Amino acid sequence: MLYFNFSGYDGFKYRFGMLEHGNGKKSRKNAILLAYVKNRELLRECIKKDDFTLLNITNMADLKKKMFNAIQASGEECMELNHRVELINNVFYSSIYQTDSSKGLCADGDFKAIRYMNMKSGGKVYKKKAGAFIRALITETPFGKTLPEQILIYLQECFVQDWQSFSMATLPENNLFVNKEFNVIYSRSECEGDFNSCMTGKGLHSFYEDAVDASAAYLRNKEGKIIARCVIYNHVHEEGSNRIWRLAERQYSTDQNDVLKRALVDALIRGGYIDGYKQVGFSCHDSRGFVDTEGNSLSDREFWIECSLSVEDTVSYQDSFKWYDIGDDRAYNYEPNDYDYNLDITEGSIERNLNGDDDDLNWDEWHNCETESALETVHYNGSTYDCADDDLDDFRYTPQGWYHIDEVERCPTCNNWFVKENGVTSEITGETYCDRACMSKAEEDFKEANWYYSDYDGEYYENEEDLVEFQCWSEANGYYEKMTISKETLADAGFTFYGGKWYDKIDESTGEPKLSEILEAA
Repeated sequence: MLYFNFSGYDGFKYRFGMLEHGNGKKSRKNAILLAYVKNRELLRECIKKDDFTLLNITNMADLKKKMFNAIQASGEECMELNHRVELINNVFYSSIYQTDSSKGLCADGDFKAIRYMNMKSGGKVYKKKAGAFIRALITETPFGKTLPEQILIYLQECFVQDWQSFSMATLPENNLFVNKEFNVIYSRSECEGDFNSCMTGKGLHSFYEDAVDASAAYLRNKEGKIIARCVIYNHVHEEGSNRIWRLAERQYSTDQNDVLKRALVDALIRGGYIDGYKQVGFSCHDSRGFVDTEGNSLSDREFWIECSLSVEDTVSYQDSFKWYDIGDDRAYNYEPNDYDYNLDITEGSIERNLNGDDDDLNWDEWHNCETESALETVHYNGSTYDCADDDLDDFRYTPQGWYHIDEVERCPTCNNWFVKENGVTSEITGETYCDRACMSKAEEDFKEANWYYSDYDGEYYENEEDLVEFQCWSEANGYYEKMTISKETLADAGFTFYGGKWYDKIDESTGEPKLSEILEAA
């Protein structure tokens, strides 16, 4: 334990202790980070180099950033990895792959795949699913080879979401807007699908116009509907510093799609509108989960905004700046020693919150308590429950509704959540997918990467010994080309075996290969 900065057992419990959920089940905080820290090979490497920077990572944002930095550095130092792969302003190195001027973006607009050149096949252009591609890059590097499977999967999932949002944000039909039209982003008729926001349609958006310095930010799709939105605080003070930040608040999107949220954040970063943002996927209860535009955690910073508000004025529910000092006109994202009111309220004003009628409360069956929030139907173990719509941390959204995290998985192909019992498992990849379409795509990618292609049959075979090379006569070029055929097909193909090789066509007058083949293949 001397190698770790846990600050004793209490520090370890604070970072990795057990959490008890509303249903009585328990889970460990930062389980993925703990799996990384427990990696013995990593510890040995840190001791050898006398550098424990990578060992003493305290949060998931830093884990992601430092892992990818180490992977890129490891690849750059390895002489065998001599091809550059540029993706999202990052450079990786590979012995096989390389990107062209498109930097991974597919010409057909497929935002789930990466365009690349295979240098072992003469630089031919292909595309591959983002997750499979980044995994191949990571595991080529010396550092990547030391990472445990749980970390590889985590980095793979992070990159897939980042890549999908990055490539989606480049599509012209997803237009970014940054303005003061808060009424638009809180209008049900303007938004596509369910944003799971308790403030939508309540007319409380005037808070952002009157009380604070903020902007509305949103993406519209080609049909003109809003598919992702957030609020930007334009003048955020950092405690103990003179720096002013522009921070994007928690994002909302169609059917809570994290890819759309990331697409909005990426568009804001590329447009130069923000200096940081609330991490995608964080709950409304985490007021300090901000990162800067490079992905560095800001959870150790304390922020506040100027907020001019009386107890009668309109308030829209605050995710982050929820501790309000009415005398100083300040709202904090941390609990100061002295403050007057909480702004994480849904009644519309401080006064109404203080004098609220208990009849307005709803019963949260899942957490077994009263709540001021609207209710969402959730599923667990074959039963349904009412759960506060701002406290759904135990559940994930699927096309069938909200299901408990123990009963869902992420589809390796589309990265969406699905109910486990509805999934389909591939005998080829060994993984489970949300439907047969995603499974088929994954199997095709897997075969392309790991199986052997028969040119004649037009399909892949698992074992190389199932294929035979033959000389295929090209009428257009006037010579034979080397191709492959399955042994099963070869038996009925009517090919000729001559001089230790198979030929699909020969000179019928001589019964031998055509003269040009002797010159080409000798």
